[in-house]
Amino acid sequence: MSSPRSFTRREFFKWAGTVGGGSLLAATGAMAQGTGGAAAGSPGALQVATRAFGKSGVQVSMLSLGGMFDITSNQLLLKQALQFGVTYWDTADCYNGGKSEQGIGQFFEKYPETRKKVFLVTKSDARDPEGISKLLEQSLSRLKTDSIDLYFIHGVSKIKELTNETKTWAEKAKASGKIKLFGFSTHSNMEELMQSAAKMGWIDGIMMTYNFRIMQSNAMKSAVDACVRAGIGLTAMKTQGGGSVKTESETELRMAGR
Repeated sequence: MSSPRSFTRREFFKWAGTVGGGSLLAATGAMAQGTGGAAAGSPGALQVATRAFGKSGVQVSMLSLGGMFDITSNQLLLKQALQFGVTYWDTADCYNGGKSEQGIGQFFEKYPETRKKVFLVTKSDARDPEGISKLLEQSLSRLKTDSIDLYFIHGVSKIKELTNETKTWAEKAKASGKIKLFGFSTHSNMEELMQSAAKMGWIDGIMMTYNFRIMQSNAMKSAVDACVRAGIGLTAMKTQGGGSVKTESETELRMAGR
């Protein structure tokens, strides 16, 4: 029986461009060696490479499955994701009115052996500890699991949203085993948030917008480097940078293929 093989660089970018979702980032010097076969696949199937997630050292797929859709009606997509080694699954309490989390839970309930192969990520829209706890319990119930691999506070825009109470909550949730890693997602003010998080010492992961419109800026480059030095795992979202290109920047125009 032949073993799963890793994507070549050309194959990976061709496939990633059609699938969408998120991807993991690291400064070039800090990249872990990618390995194939992170998830069970059919003999000879292409496998997305894996990378260590920040200082946690946990190996996760470089391409993630974004769950902003009705997963209850799209179970085959989860099976296909595992076949190709896409084991980083991202969802949130609010995605598709809860059907995203429910759909993943439905899959785990039917195929319980797959849970240990998946790096499961979900998010809370609450900010206060009581609200976060309530949504975490709801997510655990929907997802049919007793632990979340990476738990995000969803859509943070100001660092003051992450308080000492948030830190205490995260420490207790980790100690209880209900979450393994903690962090936040952000769609705005990203560079400042990333720089601040790198100094805090208790943020394990950040999901942020990252694409050709943003990646060449000195501010973003500096923020990424700061997080890598701090051992924070980074996940890129909105990687295709949709929308028309309205810029005078030669770099952005070149990267957009214009």
